[in-house]
Amino acid sequence: MNIEFAGRKWQRMRLVLIPLMVMIAVPASTPAKADLIDNLFSIFEPGDDRKIGAEQHSRVVAQYGGEYVKEGLNDYILDIGLRLAFVSEMRDLPWRFTVLNSPVVNAFALPGGYVYITRGLLALANNEAEVAGVLAHEIGHVTARHGAARQSRATGIGLIGVLAGVLTGSSAVQQLGQQLGGLYVAGYSRDQEYEADQLGVKYLGLAGYPREAMADFLKRMDAQTEYMAGLTGNSSGGNFDFFASHPQTEDRIGRASASAAENADDLDREYGRSRYLGVIDGMLYGDDPKEGIIRGREFLHPELRFKFFAPEGFQLINSSRAVFAVDGKGSQMVFDLGKLNSPGQSMADYLQNVWLAKLQVPSISTTEVGGAPAAVTRVVLDRGGQKIYLTAAVIDFGAGRVARFIYQTQNPDNTLQTRFTESYKSFRPLDATEATAIKPTLMKIETVSGNKDLNAIVASMADVTKDKMALFLLLNPTFENGVPPAGQPYKNIREGN
Repeated sequence: MNIEFAGRKWQRMRLVLIPLMVMIAVPASTPAKADLIDNLFSIFEPGDDRKIGAEQHSRVVAQYGGEYVKEGLNDYILDIGLRLAFVSEMRDLPWRFTVLNSPVVNAFALPGGYVYITRGLLALANNEAEVAGVLAHEIGHVTARHGAARQSRATGIGLIGVLAGVLTGSSAVQQLGQQLGGLYVAGYSRDQEYEADQLGVKYLGLAGYPREAMADFLKRMDAQTEYMAGLTGNSSGGNFDFFASHPQTEDRIGRASASAAENADDLDREYGRSRYLGVIDGMLYGDDPKEGIIRGREFLHPELRFKFFAPEGFQLINSSRAVFAVDGKGSQMVFDLGKLNSPGQSMADYLQNVWLAKLQVPSISTTEVGGAPAAVTRVVLDRGGQKIYLTAAVIDFGAGRVARFIYQTQNPDNTLQTRFTESYKSFRPLDATEATAIKPTLMKIETVSGNKDLNAIVASMADVTKDKMALFLLLNPTFENGVPPAGQPYKNIREGN
């Protein structure tokens, strides 16, 4: 959250599990494929590419919790990216490659040569060649001018903030909704994905990497989706990773493999596994405590000192301005922090005359949450003949701060309303001991020793997931067939300082 309060700028709550794809129809200056439809839909001149990318860059970086900086890592990613960009059709662009401070598994690009990759994706990759495959794919989207031909694809997640902002009159929430709705509204088409894959295979080969790395990368993403499906109970894996904005098709892996085979040669191409593992050793893994962390349904912010639970059956999503939760069935939650208009303002007055000033609130119940004054209301709205059930709660967080929860559903089921009540009533301040106990977790590269079996290695992992074995095998697929020989490196997750 970016909230100015009492002379202090509150820390951002970083987006978790939502891919941020910037939707700007801009043609590149020297396209790999100058297609007539792209030209018809392009509304910017070719020279605008760099300007648009530069204007959006800071916004994208801020939305993802900032740039992640680690000694040796950023220059390493830049070297890989430039090696690929140099063999593309746009070698003269001032390409820029940024590592984002997000555990989300994602990568994307802006016009003008701005390419982004999250540390979440770097944690998943097995070697340098797979990372090169990711970057080559994104470079392919830029050189093929796919940004100019995208078609809008509205999503429920993208509309959460818009709806909440309209209903509550909250400019901050509405702005967030506009960001998500404007940025996460479309994915690439199947043909665009095919073309980016093919271009990526081409760039990999020209840059000296194994062409098979493109298919290897796609297989890693499939494994990630399966892991998330098991974790969330959602067969789509929550659809908040790379494939949410880069739709997967059954034959992409096969096509990428076939393209690599068609262009096979006798050159000795390196995957760069040892070099890659050395660079990511010590990298932050998972949530950054400075931005707030998610533990299942629980959200904790050690710097702002609060915690709460999302409703049962909901999946939490953290953003730079608010925290969201969705159940995959159309019901949604938005949480943020506000501030009182004046000292001593009651929660009921704030709810009715400030936060929900644009609504006709039928009644307000005053209560306490964790001993703090609170106010709650329920409103039924009619939008185009469709009823929307809204539950809003505000809690005095002290020092003029207000914790705000809003739940929206089209399902009047009392069970769901009970879950909403349990959620906002779970809000509590974090004491100093609890806040201090929240530690970052780091990616550590270790080696197999002769006296440890798989269960012992997995048991040594930090408690970052409810299924340690599934996560370990996701990060270390070579262990799926048993423990490798002694001396072989593997990824582990350890608690940091």
